Amino acid sequence: MKPTLPSILEAELDAIRKDPGEAIGFGEKAYLPYEPNVGNGLMNSDDIKVTERLLAEARGNGSRVYRLAVLHLLGKRVDATVDAALMALLNDPDLCATSAYLLGRSGFKGYPKRVRDASTVAAALHQHLSDETKFNDPFYRRTFRTQDFVLAAFVRVSGPEQFRIDNPDLADMIGYGLPSFTDELRADLLKQALHID
Repeated sequence: MKPTLPSILEAELDAIRKDPGEAIGFGEKAYLPYEPNVGNGLMNSDDIKVTERLLAEARGNGSRVYRLAVLHLLGKRVDATVDAALMALLNDPDLCATSAYLLGRSGFKGYPKRVRDASTVAAALHQHLSDETKFNDPFYRRTFRTQDFVLAAFVRVSGPEQFRIDNPDLADMIGYGLPSFTDELRADLLKQALHID
C-alpha cells in the first residue's frame, strides 16, 4: 500500500508523471550532471513516508523514465532510510545504474550526507560489479555501461585512497560525475575492486 502524501506533494508527483523526461535537467557542472526541475517538496520533506512513497513509485508500474525521475528525487533526500531503499533498487535492471550513482553521490555538492554504514553500502555495490548491461539514460539520451556507475560508486564509497589511480583529478572526482572509463582503466579498477573485502 503506497502512503498517501499531502496534496502539494501528490501534485508534484502528478507533474513528474505528466512529463517525466523534463523532470530531471542538466546541472551546470560536470560534477553535477543531474538537476531536478520539479519535486522540491518531495526532496526536502522530513516525513519518512515520502521516502516510502518514492520507493513505491520507483518500484511501481509507471514508465521507466518516470521511475528514474522519482529515483533521482529519492537520492536527494536526507533521511537515514534512503540508503536502504537505494540498495534495494540495485536489483532492478532499469534502476541499478542510477541507484549506484546516487549511493556514490551522498554528501557531495547538493546531495545530503546521510548517516550510513559505508561497508554495508560498498558490499551492496560489490554484488553488481560484474553487471555489463547497458543503461540508456533518458535524460542525457546516451548509453552507458551499468557497470561503470556501480564501479565508480564502489570506489567512492570504499575510499579512492584504497585504489591505485594514476590521475589525481579522477581520484578526486570519481563517482560524482558521469562515468567515462577507458576499457583499460575499467579493467584495472575492476580488478582492484574485486580484491577489496
